[in-house]
Amino acid sequence: MYEIDFLPVESESGQGSKSGDAIAVRFSVETEQRNAVMVIDGGFSHVGENLADHIAQYYETDVVDLVISTHPDADHLNGLSTLIGKVQAKELLIHQPRLHTYDVSDFSNLEALDSLISLARSRGVSIVEPFTGLTRFGGQVSILGPTVSYYETLLEQHLAEERSGLSHASKASFGSVVRGLLSKALPYLPIETLGDDGETSPRNNTSVITLLRVGLQRMMFTGDAGITSLEGACDEYERTVGSFRVAPLHFFQAPHHGSRRNLGPTILNRILGESGAPHRAGVTAFISSAKISEKHPSPKVVNALIRRGCEVFATEGRTITQSNGAPPRANWITLTPFGPLAEDDV
Repeated sequence: MYEIDFLPVESESGQGSKSGDAIAVRFSVETEQRNAVMVIDGGFSHVGENLADHIAQYYETDVVDLVISTHPDADHLNGLSTLIGKVQAKELLIHQPRLHTYDVSDFSNLEALDSLISLARSRGVSIVEPFTGLTRFGGQVSILGPTVSYYETLLEQHLAEERSGLSHASKASFGSVVRGLLSKALPYLPIETLGDDGETSPRNNTSVITLLRVGLQRMMFTGDAGITSLEGACDEYERTVGSFRVAPLHFFQAPHHGSRRNLGPTILNRILGESGAPHRAGVTAFISSAKISEKHPSPKVVNALIRRGCEVFATEGRTITQSNGAPPRANWITLTPFGPLAEDDV
């Protein structure tokens, strides 16, 4: 049994175009005959309260067995302090840059990161860094990336960018032309225009990539990871699980809110199969994207996932859930996945 819930993250104020991640998961621990609760990211500060309320209402507990912080951007990390202040968290998996470099004075959102770690310690939460090979729950949860060495390389690159101001200039240069996804609906899949040239910041590439296995079901969570990070995660998946063709995914989180800068045809072919020849038809793909975001999700990414056999859904201001063997929820409705979209985002 498992339930995967993506809560909406809409900006610091609650309504806006800034996407973020806040994910709650309940699943059967096969070696212990019980259910466990896992949280991956907590959105902005106020979203942590929504996460705690959701877990109390639908999972009927205030115990969270495992909290994973994929990376320290405010739209992923800040809500975890709120969450940990309201629930009984047992373990926090989080990278600690202070343990990997002597000078973190230019590390962005450092105060929030330090505050979260301090709060967790004060509440008796076990704190561990999530690197490739770490497992929990008898191997049902495993960290596919990053490795320690790759993280440290990315950390130095991030700090160098912050000191030079390059990261801020890069972010300001991103175009935003995706508007009104429903108005982009097409009756057919257009020719693929997604390329392999997407570039992701070093900070986003530090994102923890997590694999959850429940029975024969395999689910991958990606944070804001980019192509190079995903390639490393694929290496670990194939080393420990098998080829994606033989052991395909059942659930895939499109990284970075469906940004076209984080995925390309080659990495998608590896993970999901080629266009028209998926490793497994009917893979569920979730995207956490603000309702009025101008660039998330990218129609190029939505179509690329559809081409490879995925049923694609996005939060867009609402909580979305994927479950197997879980009891039905009163007044919840079945969603229709995205259809083909015009690929006019640049």
